[in-house]
Amino acid sequence: MISAGMSCQLIHYKFEEHDKFFSVCKNFDFLIVRCNPGQIKADGGDQALFDNGVRGLRKLGIQAWPSPDVMEFMGAKDALCKVAHMNIGLEDTLSFYDPKLFEAGFKKTMAFQPRVIKQNRGSSGEGIWIIKLKAGNYCASYGERSCTDDEVLDLMEANDNHSETKTVAEFVEFCVNGRTAKSGEWASKGVGKYLEGGKEAGGMLVDQRFCPRIVEGELRYNMVADALVGIIHKKPKEGGISAVGGTGSIYTFYGPEEPKFMNLTDNFLKKDLPFVMPALGLASEPIPLWWTTDFILASPVGTPSAEEKWIVGEFNCSCVGISKCLAAYCKDDTPNACYTDITAEDLAEADRYGVLMGQKALKICKEDFSSSKPVDITSITRVAKDDLGLLPQPYEPKFKGALAQIFVRSQSYGGSDKSSNGHRYDSIPFANGMIAAGMSCQLIHYVHQEHDAFFKVCSKFDFIIMRCNPGQINADGGSQGKFDDGMRGLRKKGIQVWPSPDVMEFMGAKDALCKVANMNIGLEDTYSYYDPVEFATLFKKTMAFQPRVMKQNRGSSGEGIWIIKLKAGNYCKTYGERSCTDDEVLDLMEANDNHSEEHTVAEFVEFCVNGRSAKSGTWTSKGVGKYLEGGKEAGGMLVDQRFCPRIVEGELRYNMIMDELVGIIHKKPKDGGISAVGGTGSIYTFYGPEEPKFMNLTTGFLQKDLPFVMPALGLAEEPIPLWWTTDFILASPVGTPVEQDKWIVGEFNCSCVGISKCLAAYCKDDTPVACYTDIAPEDPRCRPLWHSDGHQGTVHMLRRPAPSLGPVDVSKITRVAKETTWACSRSPRIPSSRVPCARSTCGPRNTAARTRATIATATTRSLLPTA
Repeated sequence: MISAGMSCQLIHYKFEEHDKFFSVCKNFDFLIVRCNPGQIKADGGDQALFDNGVRGLRKLGIQAWPSPDVMEFMGAKDALCKVAHMNIGLEDTLSFYDPKLFEAGFKKTMAFQPRVIKQNRGSSGEGIWIIKLKAGNYCASYGERSCTDDEVLDLMEANDNHSETKTVAEFVEFCVNGRTAKSGEWASKGVGKYLEGGKEAGGMLVDQRFCPRIVEGELRYNMVADALVGIIHKKPKEGGISAVGGTGSIYTFYGPEEPKFMNLTDNFLKKDLPFVMPALGLASEPIPLWWTTDFILASPVGTPSAEEKWIVGEFNCSCVGISKCLAAYCKDDTPNACYTDITAEDLAEADRYGVLMGQKALKICKEDFSSSKPVDITSITRVAKDDLGLLPQPYEPKFKGALAQIFVRSQSYGGSDKSSNGHRYDSIPFANGMIAAGMSCQLIHYVHQEHDAFFKVCSKFDFIIMRCNPGQINADGGSQGKFDDGMRGLRKKGIQVWPSPDVMEFMGAKDALCKVANMNIGLEDTYSYYDPVEFATLFKKTMAFQPRVMKQNRGSSGEGIWIIKLKAGNYCKTYGERSCTDDEVLDLMEANDNHSEEHTVAEFVEFCVNGRSAKSGTWTSKGVGKYLEGGKEAGGMLVDQRFCPRIVEGELRYNMIMDELVGIIHKKPKDGGISAVGGTGSIYTFYGPEEPKFMNLTTGFLQKDLPFVMPALGLAEEPIPLWWTTDFILASPVGTPVEQDKWIVGEFNCSCVGISKCLAAYCKDDTPVACYTDIAPEDPRCRPLWHSDGHQGTVHMLRRPAPSLGPVDVSKITRVAKETTWACSRSPRIPSSRVPCARSTCGPRNTAARTRATIATATTRSLLPTA
């Protein structure tokens, strides 16, 4: 470690100083654990207490090699089941935790083939049995028969290669209950009882096909992180099966490039190793610094070495020793052994391992986190402490992506949406969804002082997922406008941005409601105001006709959204019949907290235009008014919409992944309130996407309106956001049949919409070290976000951008163009014919043709130099 430029202090754990020890450990960046299994307990301590302390360090972002979970999950024999379908696995590898299931399952596998039964808790081959039927009467196909209790077994235990002969019943009894009258006499040094305590206590047996070529020897791969540093061929003593040390076995040493094992080396290091940790449930942990894997030859005799299949027999990372240093350990005949007793030759080899460990450790601590590749991001600051929970990036990603975040350095925890490692609390599910779909997704942070370097890095990606909360870039001292322009520049280069600044602006703007007013989800009498005079004139006219909802453009969480009624209730019968006078009194309720106020029309208009002034009166609102300030360019705007009184029954929030509805939330306001904003006592009820009572809205929105929403908002060239919501209000009169209910859109939102199921991972004063592992196990309502199916549409969109989608599958030919900017936003659903044509698919001349036929525009890229 020191040779790699890091410090590494040697410390000892004393159980009496447990709290003090871990208080000291919190000051380190990493901890290398070299406590031999069983020694903490032998010293009077509690291994579980120690392990939990190390787990606490991991939650703080401190690296531990290996962590308790890595030692447990890699060392457990059922690890063989979890890699069974890899190149290094055997598919017919079974694990048993229950005595009855073991007895029934073992009798069936034993009747078919010789087996290896491995206990979970032993070491050095103890409790690993190679078993054959003495009569050799194996059935031709699995499941054809099961062994009877009295059939005789030939057994050999791997710890010392001794043989025993037992009946099936005696072996089962020994495995379950140990030495009893039913199990007979055993020469084994072990005690049996391999299932004792159940799964929680490590009680387990693994049942694996016996590979007869084990007599030719096993291979041990010595690994420093992901680097192979040496191979040992361990051949058992003649007549033996196990090559455990002390049994007369012969060890032959090879370098990592040994040609005769290159097929295994390639399969293991290049194909399987990137997936081993995730398969073992250790996706958020790095590969151990120093570990071994034992392999057994499974191929029939005569298989060419280039085609041989070697299967894993065991992983080991629990304090694996460096054999070259054995001269330094004390025993009865060497009570004063020390470092200088190691020969110069052995020390050089041990140091070679150590130097490589230091290099790998430095890379993991500094660079080789999951987000470090495939795109080189070393030119921008690494803000997060770790990538806890992030899956490994694909070896050959279909597309390369990044998830962009912002850490507000002046705010506690980096902002109100951060986990303790500096990532946004819900970033990991987003990124894991991309990775599960075969794409890479690196987590990066925007630091405004590195603006140019940041966008230079971003230009190397195929897509960017935007997860910068509104206002946080400015709060960190940067410029949101400059950042947005940078993202627009990426879009011009054909790089996808979800959501782009224009999508966030146009979808989030309140005048979006005016642009969808004529759709099924809109209200025709929805107006937008940018000019103070126009607002005062038209508002007085709409207010005189019906109760209204006035919405400012720039607020959030209901601030500046007013439900307004005439106190006198003297509405005119037809629109335009009269206008309100300045002195008419309004009853107002603000949606952010459901508080009520009373003001004249003139006071309300003054507050909206100029804020708190002598003319506007006294306001209890938390807002400042001035909703039109700065004009349209600065987002100054008010939307005027008919009030729908049934809002008191609740709103619907549609949670969307692109064009797919994944869940519905019914948000009912507290009695007497109108707004269901969080924190106002509202009641939330969750429904699936197929909920029958809302099917009329779902069908109308998804099938009839959604294809036209983006074009209507001036976003025809942009894809639908990856993760967004739409809030709906019930506009139908009381008594309307459910299947005829009209729900109207109240708001679109795609600006860093959170995943509520991940809120346990964000830091606040009472949870200052909250992290990804604090999120409860998978919830079916949010599964699509990190399930592999959740982002298949992302792959599809990147492979075939929206304007090129159509009824003819063109995915079999190379996609050359980066995008189809300005092309028609979508093809007709049911074209009358499919005609290949070498003309443009868009333009004023062929509009009729576009609506009647599916057209392919054939072009070519010249391979000749141009002048």
